[in-house]
Amino acid sequence: MRRGTAVMMTALCTAGCNVPPAEPDAQETSQVAFVTNRDGNFEIYLYDLIADSSWNLTNHPGMDFGFSWSPDGAAIAFASDRDGDQEIYVVELESGAVTQLTDHEARDGAPSWSADGRQIAFVSRRDSDSGEIYVMNVDGTEVRRITRNERYEEVPSWSPDGASLVFGALGVGIAGAEPTLQIFEVDLASGEEVQLTHLGGHNSAPSWTSDGRILFYGQVGEGFEGADIFALDRSGNELRNLTNGPDPDWQPDASPDGREIVFARGPGEPLDLWIMNADGTNQRVLLEHPGRDEQPKWRPIRR
Repeated sequence: MRRGTAVMMTALCTAGCNVPPAEPDAQETSQVAFVTNRDGNFEIYLYDLIADSSWNLTNHPGMDFGFSWSPDGAAIAFASDRDGDQEIYVVELESGAVTQLTDHEARDGAPSWSADGRQIAFVSRRDSDSGEIYVMNVDGTEVRRITRNERYEEVPSWSPDGASLVFGALGVGIAGAEPTLQIFEVDLASGEEVQLTHLGGHNSAPSWTSDGRILFYGQVGEGFEGADIFALDRSGNELRNLTNGPDPDWQPDASPDGREIVFARGPGEPLDLWIMNADGTNQRVLLEHPGRDEQPKWRPIRR
């Protein structure tokens, strides 16, 4: 629960969501979706910071995870194994209706919704055992492969202008060292890729801020057990370490107004949600729970 106050847990749905969560005020950045195993398996929840309440957005015996908001905040694309194979689905928050977008024997996951609302990027193993990045229309049509590297790649994130994707992929961080996860950017028009980080350890889960910076976690401790949150400018030339504490920090996401960053903190069990100012100051607990609360993402402001 949130430190210093009780959290009211309200189940919105059984097979699907039928009761919509409260709409955020047009001028407020007040809601965060996240993945949690507090009900026994991974589901997607929505937390309202003002009401201090949480709701189920998905409720299924399968695992629901790896999600992305639509730019209007009305729907979420997510990965699930609910049909026995990992596919990508969309849930509409108002109606609770769930639509399956992909149907392939290979694993599809890590969807990322474009800022114009027309496309969804994702990772699939349909052409490579290591996983490559693809883009499809929001109705699941016109799937096209973006990367062709035959290397491990994960969690793509659209640039605000829709021209490129950043993602985590195996690359050389320090000369002479074994490849580790680094942050890459691919231009969608040309297919040209640029490696943005050359750091020790594993670096992944990139996401964009409203001012064009890229947030990510860097797993830099001995044995890569530690992790901090970093901010990188798009050129890759300016890197800032935003957290540097004893507990690992993961999966940062900037608020729509750019003022705050939500992230997960903890070794795994537990894993809690934290919040801080955009410059890394004023770090404080958002939600605490004995299980895993992770992959937090701010709901876009609906105007």
